[in-house]
Order: sequence, then C-alpha cells, then structure tokens
Amino acid sequence: MKKFIFNIINNTIKIADNKKSLSFLAIFSFFESIIIPIPPDIFLAPIALTKRYKWLFLGIFTTVFSILGGVLGYIIGMYFWDLIGIKIVNFYDAYHHIDYIKNLFNKYGWLVILIAGISPIPYKIFTIGSGMLGYNFIVFLLCSLISRGLRFISLTFLINKYGEKSIRLAEKHFIKLTVGLSFFVIIIFLLIF
Repeated sequence: MKKFIFNIINNTIKIADNKKSLSFLAIFSFFESIIIPIPPDIFLAPIALTKRYKWLFLGIFTTVFSILGGVLGYIIGMYFWDLIGIKIVNFYDAYHHIDYIKNLFNKYGWLVILIAGISPIPYKIFTIGSGMLGYNFIVFLLCSLISRGLRFISLTFLINKYGEKSIRLAEKHFIKLTVGLSFFVIIIFLLIF
C-alpha cells in the first residue's frame, strides 16, 4: 500500500502545476472525509512541492475542504445512518468495528477524533461514527480543525522548508511520523486539559 501511495505522489507531481489541481484537491479532500480510501496528503504533497510559496494557503485549503467533508460525514451518521452511513461502513467491511468505536468514544471522547484526524486511521469512519453516536458537534468540529489543520499545515510547511527531501523522508518513515505526531498531540492536549 505504501509503495502504491508514493507511486501516486510521483505521478501527481507531473500534473500538480495544472490550474485545475486545486479544484481536484478540494474535491478529493472533501470526499476523502466521507468515502475515498486514499488520504489527500498524496495529492497535497506534490501540489505543495510545485507551489511551495503557497504552503500555508494549501494547508488551510485542504483542511477546510476536509472538515467540510467531515461535517457531511457527521450529518450522514446523524440523520442518514440507515440509508447511507451503514453502506459506507459496510463498503470498508468495518461494521464489526462499530462497537469498538462506541467504546473508544465512551472512554476517550474528543481524543479519538484528534487521533483519527491526524493519523493514518480512516478519518471517515470517525466522522460518520461521531454523527451516528450523536457526539457533540462543536467538539467534533474543533477537534477536526485542530487535527486536520495540524496534519495538513505541518505537511505543507515541511515541503516548503525541505522540498523533495521531505517526500523521501515521509516515504521512508511514514508510520513513525504519523504515530509520533499522534502521540505529540495526545500529550499536548492531556497537559492542557
């Protein structure tokens, strides 16, 4: 899977400077929060590499569209679970994880959304799950803003600062970086709250 993702990144670099690349990134970031199984990072990275001077804009842009998709995922979970939400969960063969997700929300609450938003864990399961469980929408929104913002803005910052080296670093240490960043967020929030 990792090799597949980084092949997509390398191929996306070729089209990243296209005028329509931002439209594609917006649509992809939005739907990734609901159904698409590939994280927007693999499209954001090459676009940020070709538009390094726009790193902050690109990080915020991706965050906004990802959160808008997350809001739709929340609405699907809250109001359309039986009609749409269950089909998305079944598509990922994740129905057996519903009780587990309920237990995570009951035990850790907002921390679950923070981790899902920043880590390689499928964020879409937690956007839909948050709605299905009736989790506090404002808390969901704030946690999504913090975690997705930190994820995408830090990615574009690193690309701006280190260029292609940052892509090679991410390729080599992808799991370590995302797990480390997740632990960092957990520690910061445990210290704050």
